[in-house]
Amino acid sequence: MDSVYEDERIPLQIRRLMIFSNICRKARRYPDETLHLEGYSKIAFTVTYSKKDKKYTAFGGLFKYAHTRQEVIEQGIDKLPHDELVMCALTVKRQAFTKASRTPLGLLKEWNKHVKNQSFKCIKDNINTFFKVNDELEIDYPPHKFCERLVASAYLPLWDNQDS
Repeated sequence: MDSVYEDERIPLQIRRLMIFSNICRKARRYPDETLHLEGYSKIAFTVTYSKKDKKYTAFGGLFKYAHTRQEVIEQGIDKLPHDELVMCALTVKRQAFTKASRTPLGLLKEWNKHVKNQSFKCIKDNINTFFKVNDELEIDYPPHKFCERLVASAYLPLWDNQDS
């Protein structure tokens, strides 16, 4: 990813617009596909361009915690090949954070409305969308720290720099 996105001398909203413009150009070349910026944003930020509507939609991730065996089954992650039964888990649910928009600027405005004042949890690397919790809770992934929070990437200036 270009280091200009991480340059703190550029205002945060301008950096966000640069990211949205970049990903929207890419999405327009590959219509009806889900695209993300390479490296760090796969579960935190994606964009789809609808060729039929000629509009962009931005998606983000939301952590969801399955506390009971029944919730695990409802999420469809109850059996993994060559693995034990999953009793509780933390997953990332991808959902649209914006309405369909014709321009990157419109997309950014919708994105800002959705993420404003919402709590988030920042991830440092491109991790899997599923964490098996079961009985041994790892220090890095306690469910109460993640549940219902937005997924943010440390390498993308998509959220304000505030503590979650």
